[in-house]
Order: sequence, then structure tokens, then C-alpha cells
Amino acid sequence: MYRLSFAGFSQSFRTMLEVLSFFRGNDLTASLDAADITLAFFDNPVSVTRFNGKLTVRRPGTALSIFLSLIDEIDGAYFRPSFAALQPWQIRRDHWQLLYLAFDLAREPLYLFSSDQVAQANGEESRSGGRGLNLFEVLQQEAERRFGFRYAGPVVEGSGQRNGRHEVHVAYGLAGGKPVPQSVIDDYTSLSKFDTDLRWAKPLLAVPELRGALPLSKLAPLVRVMVHSKLAITSQNAALLIMVMGLARNEPSTVEIDDLLYAKGVLDPYSLPDAYLKPVDVGQPSCKFAEVLRRTLADQAREKRLSELDKARADGSISLRDYELGKQLAVLDHGRATHKYGNDLAKAIQEADMSYLLSVLDRPDDANRGTKLAVREVFGIKLIGVRAAARRRAIFELAGMEEAQQAEWDRLSVSQCERGESHTKLHAREKLRSCRESALMMARS
Repeated sequence: MYRLSFAGFSQSFRTMLEVLSFFRGNDLTASLDAADITLAFFDNPVSVTRFNGKLTVRRPGTALSIFLSLIDEIDGAYFRPSFAALQPWQIRRDHWQLLYLAFDLAREPLYLFSSDQVAQANGEESRSGGRGLNLFEVLQQEAERRFGFRYAGPVVEGSGQRNGRHEVHVAYGLAGGKPVPQSVIDDYTSLSKFDTDLRWAKPLLAVPELRGALPLSKLAPLVRVMVHSKLAITSQNAALLIMVMGLARNEPSTVEIDDLLYAKGVLDPYSLPDAYLKPVDVGQPSCKFAEVLRRTLADQAREKRLSELDKARADGSISLRDYELGKQLAVLDHGRATHKYGNDLAKAIQEADMSYLLSVLDRPDDANRGTKLAVREVFGIKLIGVRAAARRRAIFELAGMEEAQQAEWDRLSVSQCERGESHTKLHAREKLRSCRESALMMARS
């Protein structure tokens, strides 16, 4: 037993690694001189010093014997207290971490030992044909001999993979219905270790009824669905969920579990997003074209979305709840589409805003296809399936411009680009006025 004391503080530790962990992980001793700290092992004083600003200890003996004594202490206190190795999930988290602290410190020999002790150990290793003191490999061998695993950790029961993370062993232990001590469970209740890749195990901490009741292949998607639905798994609903999950196949997808819980009334349909609970001012069409354009684009968007939903549902990539909500939103979006774009384009046609019209319509067939279809329906002008020159001519025709006016507009645009003048972005009405004036002069001459 180690007793650590300094002004206003006194605490006992079972192992030296716990003392070193305290030194490295708290702020209480940051401003203290090593001489102001007292450490004793059963009334025998232990020298406290600093190495590179960090508190540590110095003890007599060889580096190897001192290092092995660190492992002996945690072995007897926490890993094999009754000379039988405990399972990882039977060991408290802080105690498990002491072994990995030892692995870390194995790479810092001068933190643990004096330079003379390190030099002596290196010399002895060299004389034995080694390359010097390698505490990390020493600990690898000791851990395997004592506990049955090396730095990579023991095999996780239920996964077949090695892992040194304590929380992984606890999670799988709980999932497998192992008698995980309450003290171990309590250690994780206040930690966020189960908030990422082990999120499926978080309900196991608080719901004993769930432990060992479902295989992981069913538990994980169940937890994902419940978390996504903002529903807690509790002792009150655990029995129902376990019964329903008995109807699922052995390795169900998240979508299948969502559908199953929905079919059994555990999950409600999705509510409409708040934005859809408020009315939208769609405005009024300024002309027939604006009305047709809005309808065409809204129809197109709805049918595209419904087709995507049908495909996703057939592929099994979305749940029935997602499918139903998606269809609702597609229908509602159709009625919430405004007339703004249609009115803007109608105004551009009326005012011959060629820069805007060309940017929208003088594009490949698949671009703004719905707009081009509306132009065909209302004005009878074909913009799809024609050559680029014919399409461009049709756009000028849509704005009421003859070929001479188009040529003048194009000439002015090219001239402005060549001169690099700032007025290349003048409003199309100004260019149109110039085009029309030129056309009138040509007609009079």
C-alpha cells in the first residue's frame, strides 16, 4: 500500500502504477516541488522527483526488477487477485488502463529509472547478445505469460477479434449476458465511451433485461432504429421489443427492423417537418406561360421524386415510414411550388432579356428540359432535339427578334468581349435597343 501526501491532500494507492497515473493526470501537483510531496510504501519512504517536468519516483534495484514489480502489483491486485485470471469485463476500467499505462511507460525508461539504472540494464542486455533494454517487448511477453494476451489485447468473446479497448470487452460481455460486475457498469454510466462505434451497447448499461436477450446482429439494428426515432429502450418496453425482434431474421437490416417495429405499432409514422405545417404564398402567374411553366416543373419534380422513392423502396434501401413520408412531401412540394421562376422567365421573354434567356435555354437537351417543354407547349417553339444554331435562333424568335437583330446582338456581344470593356454585362434591354435601332436604320436605307 502506498500513501501519498502533500499539503491538504492524503490518499492511499494499492499499486505504484496508480501513483504514477495520478502524477500524470492531475493538476494538484503541477506547481508543487517534489520535496513537498511525501510517498511511502508501508512506512518505507519512496523518493519523489521530477523528470522533464513530470513527477515520478526513483527506487533502488535494477531497471528490469523494478519494472516487473510494477506488473506484479497490478497482477495480484486487479488481474489475478485470487491467482485466476479475470475476464476483461470483470476488471474495472481504471485498473485495466494501468496495464496500458505500463506499455506507454515502457517506451520512457528514463521516466521510470535513473540514467545509471538504464545504462546498467543496457549493458547487461548487450553482454547477453541483445540490443539493449526493450521493456515493451518484456511486457509483451509478461502479459502473454500471465494474462494470455499481448499489447493487441485479448480476443473479444463474440467477435473473434483482438482488442485492447476495455469498453469493447464490456460491451460484448453485456451483450452476451455475462455477469459483468455492477462496479464495472457504473464506471461507464458517466462516460461517453459507448457514444460512437459501441452505441449499440449503451442501452445494455441501464436495461438489465436486454443483456443476453438478443444476438448482436439483432441488437445493433434495433438500437439504431430506436435512436434514430428518438425512442429510449427501457425496462418497461424491453420485453415487448425482445418479443418483436424474435420475428426478425437472424441478420436483419436496419430497414427491416424499422418496418417490423412499424408494422407492430412500436413506431409511429413520421410527422411532417415543421416547414410543411406553414402555408406558402405561391403567388399568381403573370401569364399563361408562367402558369404552364410552374405546372410542368412541379409535375416533373414530383414524378422524379416518386420514381426515386419507388426504386429505393424496391431496393430495400428505405423503410416504409421513409417511403410514406417521402410520397407525402413529394405531393405537398408540388402544391408549394411558386410562380416566381415562371414570372421571371415570362418577363425576360417580354423584355427580350437575351442574356438571361440564353443562359437558361441555350443549353443541351437535358438541361432545363421542363422549361423547354413549357416553351413548346405555349409558344410552339421547339428547343429540344434541334441543332445548336437552330436552337439559338429559336430563342431569339421567342423574344420577337428577327435574324438581323440577332446578328447585331451577336456582333455587339463579340465586339464587347474582344475589347474587354466593362460594359459586357450591360442589361439586355440596352443591347436590344441598339439592335432595334440598327435594324430600323437598315430598313430605311
